[in-house]
Amino acid sequence: MAGYSSHGLVSPFAQRLLGVDLPGLTDAQRAEVTAFTVRRVDAMPSVLRIGANLIALPMRAVVALPGSGRFVSWLILHPVPLLGEYVRMIRSLAYTYVWERWPLALPDGSLPS
Repeated sequence: MAGYSSHGLVSPFAQRLLGVDLPGLTDAQRAEVTAFTVRRVDAMPSVLRIGANLIALPMRAVVALPGSGRFVSWLILHPVPLLGEYVRMIRSLAYTYVWERWPLALPDGSLPS
């Protein structure tokens, strides 16, 4: 799958998840964290990447619906088999990047003044 990027599938959900989990991130920070997350998904071994993208596909469709923020918020709090693992994977990649890149970030992702 050389040359293929998961950006179109992973990015919208990652953006929405970060908006719920870390509302203190600026738009630029959120874009940077999302780009890192997509790069990590793209770097997965092929079978894992295919699995992640198979789960990302319906999640991408859900995020495109109006009012999907409530569903994403619910999904974050109530893990569902497979979908919950996808949420956990995106969250762990994003959190790792945030606190490695900005170690003084507050729990909402904002930087101290």
